[in-house]
Amino acid sequence: MKKLSFLLVIIVFTISCKSDKKVEEKNEEVIAPTTEDVEIKQEAKEPNTDKPKDELFTDNFDWTVIPVSSVHIGEFPYMSPPKGFFVKTKQGKPAKDGMTKFSEFGKLMMYTGEAFYNAEGKMAKMLYGMAEKGKAFNKLIFDKSVDDYLESIGAELIFKGSVPRKKMYALDKIDPMAQSDYIVGRAYNSDPIRHYALNHKSGKIMFQVWSNKYGAEVGVVELEDFVQTIKAPTASEMKEDIDTNGKAILNINFDTDKASLKPDALEIIDNIFILLDTNPDLKLSIEGHTDNTGTDERNKELSKQRANTVMYALAGKGIDISRLKAEGFGSEKQMVVNDSDENKAKNRRVELVKM
Repeated sequence: MKKLSFLLVIIVFTISCKSDKKVEEKNEEVIAPTTEDVEIKQEAKEPNTDKPKDELFTDNFDWTVIPVSSVHIGEFPYMSPPKGFFVKTKQGKPAKDGMTKFSEFGKLMMYTGEAFYNAEGKMAKMLYGMAEKGKAFNKLIFDKSVDDYLESIGAELIFKGSVPRKKMYALDKIDPMAQSDYIVGRAYNSDPIRHYALNHKSGKIMFQVWSNKYGAEVGVVELEDFVQTIKAPTASEMKEDIDTNGKAILNINFDTDKASLKPDALEIIDNIFILLDTNPDLKLSIEGHTDNTGTDERNKELSKQRANTVMYALAGKGIDISRLKAEGFGSEKQMVVNDSDENKAKNRRVELVKM
């Protein structure tokens, strides 16, 4: 009898194991990687070069899809605070001229849903608080007032939501201050930002709007092309500066975050060549400088690359390279404080220092 019982236990155990194995096999079939999973993993190892590149910036904004508005909008910054609200300074006091910050030429980074568009021109930022002291900020009234007003003057909503974190991380690598300098509010959190475009008969205007339960911020830029007021110095002017100060300070334009010369920089290179060609005993240290945008390591590397570009351009024209030296100082030697776009432009320079 005991033998029979033991035999039954063995049989049941064997059947149970086979059944469990079938269940495991079935479960393995359910969680087996899909074709899509395999493709994603494969793409991570070997990126698909045929796939369109996910660009961080776009140089073009299609204004043709924004209807032209002729509604009266008053004077810049084209909006007053809603009733019960006021524009304040960062210290909480009433802001002068109804603007927390103003620049004759500034920039806002507008997010289109796919990439950032640099909207440049007359720019203002406004921080808002409640006019009645101690009263909690009314986000609902503020949002409805501002959004309804922008819609009434013909502004089109081009983006509402949170900018994808991968976009913000990529932007931070290029410029850690971009978020605070060029995008109002908190572009990446749960309180959505709203970006508007107004194609007005008097000009093209863009707005950024952000709010939460503690306050709100609006940015506005009236688009206009940058007018370059710096003229290319002549060889004789460079010589005079070098004789007087031991160096000549030049604003040579390069492509953004690159060491390649822009077309308008070639005239300056030609004049440096004339300077060296007509003064055969002159030896120059070509020294590159940047503003404080980006990391110190990248700025130093970029400034050295740009100095090298100038040096080799002159050597290519026939100047003996032994008369030249290239140095890069990044943002170590600032001429002015990097507190505006105008000052940053002054700090982005190349100096010709007499050796």
